[in-house]
Amino acid sequence: MTKQKQHPKADDPVLVAASEAIGNMIALLTEAQNYLQQGERLCVIGTMIMFEDHAEDVRAAVRMIRMQRRPS
Repeated sequence: MTKQKQHPKADDPVLVAASEAIGNMIALLTEAQNYLQQGERLCVIGTMIMFEDHAEDVRAAVRMIRMQRRPS
């Protein structure tokens, strides 16, 4: 089974922002993993600090998606 990459609706800025935030976190985790494999401990710490900032972005996106789904 192959995974299909889901693209958010371009007309929904909340979904676009959520997708961007998730992509940033994936990139940072990959970067941190590469640093770990290279034994670059200080780089891992710096990357994981940035990860925390991007986690805040994901939490904000989750809140916005929940708000969209609430009945008016």
